[in-house]
Amino acid sequence: MDAPQARASGEKKGPMALRLLLVEDHAAFRGALRLLLDLGPGTRVVAECGSVAGCRALGDLLEAVGLALLDPMLPDGDGAGLVAVLRGANPKARALVLTASIEPGLPEGMAQAGADGVLDKTSAVPEIVSEVGRLAGAGRA
Repeated sequence: MDAPQARASGEKKGPMALRLLLVEDHAAFRGALRLLLDLGPGTRVVAECGSVAGCRALGDLLEAVGLALLDPMLPDGDGAGLVAVLRGANPKARALVLTASIEPGLPEGMAQAGADGVLDKTSAVPEIVSEVGRLAGAGRA
């Protein structure tokens, strides 16, 4: 299991960048997603981890996250539990689930848990970037 990583590199100029958390147990996919999202003008990955325990270990950093992109199937827990961890630390944060398989009932179950969206990991890059942008602009009450 990967240890959680908080990142302090590369503050972006201009309006405050959306602070992202990546929770994905496949390190190669997580790394590619980080590179992609860090290229965006209004986004910055501030932390990443590969488990629910790793997410919990981020502690106070969760309070600063604007959007979490998370895998619903982690070695030590599921997406619903992870959304609860995120919401407990930061009720205003958004949650986007990226899954390898959208099984019947998954989108509804994630929505009931508090997730703001569900995308298949096979989605085209522009679709993922667009959904991140949509959720960034939506805010939470």
